[in-house]
Amino acid sequence: MRNMTEPDRGAPRIHLASLGCAKNLVDSERLLARLATAGGLVGAAADEADVIIVNTCGFIAPATAESLETIHSYAKLKHDGTCSRLLVIGCLVERGAEAIRNEIPDVDGVFGIDEHEAIVAAAGLTAEPEDGARLLLTPKHTAYLRISDGCDNRCSYCTIPQIRGPFRSRPVSEIVEEARQLVDLGVRELNLIGQDTTSYGKDLAKPATIEALLERLAGIPDLRWLRLLYTHPAFFTDGLVEAYASLEALCPYVDLPLQHLNDEILARMGRRASQAESLALIERLRARVPEIAIRTTFIVGFPGEAEAQFDELVDLVERIRFDHVGVFRYSNEAGTPAAGMPDQVSERTKGKRQEELMLAQQQVVASKNHAMLGKVVEVLIDRPSDEPGLWIGRTRTQAPDVDSVTFVHVNEVTSGDFIDAQIIDTVGYDLIAQA
Repeated sequence: MRNMTEPDRGAPRIHLASLGCAKNLVDSERLLARLATAGGLVGAAADEADVIIVNTCGFIAPATAESLETIHSYAKLKHDGTCSRLLVIGCLVERGAEAIRNEIPDVDGVFGIDEHEAIVAAAGLTAEPEDGARLLLTPKHTAYLRISDGCDNRCSYCTIPQIRGPFRSRPVSEIVEEARQLVDLGVRELNLIGQDTTSYGKDLAKPATIEALLERLAGIPDLRWLRLLYTHPAFFTDGLVEAYASLEALCPYVDLPLQHLNDEILARMGRRASQAESLALIERLRARVPEIAIRTTFIVGFPGEAEAQFDELVDLVERIRFDHVGVFRYSNEAGTPAAGMPDQVSERTKGKRQEELMLAQQQVVASKNHAMLGKVVEVLIDRPSDEPGLWIGRTRTQAPDVDSVTFVHVNEVTSGDFIDAQIIDTVGYDLIAQA
């Protein structure tokens, strides 16, 4: 987040592909800053790059497959393009560096999540000291802010502790300083991320809480929207509920991955929060902040999930009426306790259940969107659409990258503007508004 050293004309042209979640994106932004500071020409097109770097995701099997496919596609450029070095980094490396080397011999180096200095050297550059700088890959008005890394929860299906290690909070002062720097650069929306943001501060020498951190961040001048992602229902305190009610900058949006709502499945998952506890939390949030939007994710086809347990989940989704839902098929991941559990569910059944649950949620969304017609909402403009006079934006209850969007008919705006617009129609999951 500062001016980079002017590269010389012989500097390597670098293309970086960042796959997976927002946490990976922040890793990529930090690495790009170090490469640029060292004199690299970052941002090159893949077919014109001397060095191609793939920051991989290896969380579940589909992400692994996407990462390997991407690496294979770039390996072709070592023969057909200008690429002389293909480097693979990130989560998939943490799970199996040797397998990548064996499967794709064109890869010149594999590096773990934190090996940025070695990656810079492999790109033919000399690394400068780490200073926390980032080259943002998001639009200039929005950014992700990582407050912690790693996880201690050890859900039975999850590979995160293998990949990113134990839970580690960043110091409050360091987070606030980075937030101020981002706002000084023009960021007006900060999205807080971590493996479990509700556990923030428990491991610090001077213990802190997520609500205290939110209060500090909400006080930064010119920061308009603050959004908390990746919360855990077992650690969502009454103090955090109150923060949503009292902090104006904190968007009324709760990202609350529940993963299931049948108690037996929750216990097998190691989720630590029962159905009753999760439903009580949702009731408290809605009672204290009536306009709050709740996003969640569910895993279908977990080992031992019977038809009746799945039906219970569908019924609750229809009754609770979440604002945003993501549905994932259970992925059997080596090294996790769930991988060895009996009564594995067939892929065909997983697919049918995913489709059925998403259909139930589509009906909920259609009803909720219809209720929005005629309302005036604040919209953050992200970018123009392909249609003249139509822009793509989001309300306070729509997070970037994962949720629906709001299309706005408006003239004389630019990316990063906040405007008031009236909802006039819907299309699929999305809203259509007129400024």
